[in-house]
Amino acid sequence: MKTWAEMVDELAAVSAHGSAVDQVLALAREAAAQPIVRRVFRYEDVGKQRTHLDGRAVPLEAEIQTTFALAMSDCGTANLAAREMPLLAAAYRLSGDEALRARLNEQLREVATWSPIQRPGWTCYLKGRRLPEGGDGNWLATGAGVRAIGDTLEMLPSGAVEAPLRQQVCDLLAREIASIVGDWEAKRQWFVRSDNPVTNQWVLPTEGLVRACLILGREAHQEAYELGVANLIRALDAHGAAGEFEEGISYATMTVGSLVAAARAMAAAGDYRALDHPFLRNFPVWMVHHLQPGRSGINCFDAGGTGHIGRDHAPFRHLLSLLLVCTGHLTARWALREQFDGPSNDLVGVVARAALDVGPSEAPPLYAAYERATRVNWRSNWQDDATGIWMRGGHRLDQHDHQDRGHVSFTCRGIPMLIEAGKPSYDEPEMSRLYNSGVGHNVLQVGTEMPPTPEPGTSLTDPPRGWQKRHGGRPEAQAPVRAEALNAAGGRVLIEAGGCYDGVQSWQRLVMWTEAGCTVRDRVELVEGTREVILFRWHLATAEPARLEGEGTTWTARWGGGACRIASSAGLEVTQTRLPDRTLPRQPGEDQTHICLVVQSAAPLAHIEMAAQFGLG
Repeated sequence: MKTWAEMVDELAAVSAHGSAVDQVLALAREAAAQPIVRRVFRYEDVGKQRTHLDGRAVPLEAEIQTTFALAMSDCGTANLAAREMPLLAAAYRLSGDEALRARLNEQLREVATWSPIQRPGWTCYLKGRRLPEGGDGNWLATGAGVRAIGDTLEMLPSGAVEAPLRQQVCDLLAREIASIVGDWEAKRQWFVRSDNPVTNQWVLPTEGLVRACLILGREAHQEAYELGVANLIRALDAHGAAGEFEEGISYATMTVGSLVAAARAMAAAGDYRALDHPFLRNFPVWMVHHLQPGRSGINCFDAGGTGHIGRDHAPFRHLLSLLLVCTGHLTARWALREQFDGPSNDLVGVVARAALDVGPSEAPPLYAAYERATRVNWRSNWQDDATGIWMRGGHRLDQHDHQDRGHVSFTCRGIPMLIEAGKPSYDEPEMSRLYNSGVGHNVLQVGTEMPPTPEPGTSLTDPPRGWQKRHGGRPEAQAPVRAEALNAAGGRVLIEAGGCYDGVQSWQRLVMWTEAGCTVRDRVELVEGTREVILFRWHLATAEPARLEGEGTTWTARWGGGACRIASSAGLEVTQTRLPDRTLPRQPGEDQTHICLVVQSAAPLAHIEMAAQFGLG
């Protein structure tokens, strides 16, 4: 594995990539024109001076408001530094421009004062929370901050950083190593105490530990380095061997970047234990499988911003560029060529662009059944006007997921038909009630009760446990998915999600589809002696009201170019409501709602069978 310095030197060595050198210099000078990324120390300054204010801080009591806001702002400043500092270093390496070196050293002097890189308080996001004795440990800013330093020093020519400043940086990294090791020894963070390597929160401090040891010399920090590598491998092992990332694609675009960054640095030092892991070898295919026809995206889990994945989608282009540079994956190259506007507009993207046309590419399969992700995805071809479908079950280790066991999304010949509500910012007051809960998905609800809206400053992300168990389905429950048929012509998939609900003996959902349409057959049995109104929601990909016709057991809904035909074993009431939406693409200021069909039994029942057919009207 080449170092960043070697990859940057190759851009300058090959005359054909002269434009790439010019692009690095242009990007660097644009970054250099921005103010230095500085840490702030007062609540009233958070959100200013290129810092980010997490909206969850606003309703908190003063005792923890500043602590939480400052800790979260550290994540933003560390990530900004990780984007800009290596770019400045590469540009100086390519040009020798002393103005760029001076600007970079000024930023590095600021970063060297960030001790610790992640300030305590990131756990204090709810009213009543207090910082535990001894703090809450290293977190997301740790990995990004150490990466900023590591990539920068790896790219800079010898002598570009003054010796006293370099020593100050090394002293900072030594303290970070001791602090991260101390976190694992004391089991300071919740994810260490619960031994949870799945979460992104485990990965970022681990990247910081591995990278800091490599910067200072792994021989001098061998024990700490091996702890970091062991924790990194555990994180890789925790995800699916077929490349499934267990917190959804949005968190993957952040966390897998951290995993790859650590694995690349290890490989550049001769240690390939992480870069050769099956998860990283297979992840690009799982990632690209999130592309549905019409640029729709598979947005289960907390996948904000991935309901619509345009050709210019920055997170996808950046991670695919990083994967191409670090692994040479054929599907990453294919996706950047065929599905996106090329590599990202940053340093990684410039390096990837030089490798884009060198070597073969390979489209992923059109369909897959992922066992660990309990998900099936399918599309008829790779054109935007294809038909596509995806559906979710549930695994007991799922995290950052919603009450979506049994959910189905469907696009017919490029036209979205069924969607989910998506995911807004974590400070959205209605997040738990209308997005995370079963209300936000095409799933079963038992009874008609709606989940309550939490008070500001309490958990906005987790629907009340009592409501989940009685009505909407537990997010941690298992819901097996069995692909009975899956081929180029379509598929037939059975989901058993009854175990997610109290009072439900069985809920079997059979999904059958071809390129022309999709049929969903539901069979619900409540426990003996129980009778409830049985309700399903169908989130339609339209903001215009549907035209409803029917009565009793047979109904039809039509909207735009779509149609739904419903037949049931018992009398139904079918209505429509307007719900908030973070799935469909919207223009600034445009209404962010969509139409949802509410299909419920006309009376309390113990059993119902229902079929819903979706296709072009």
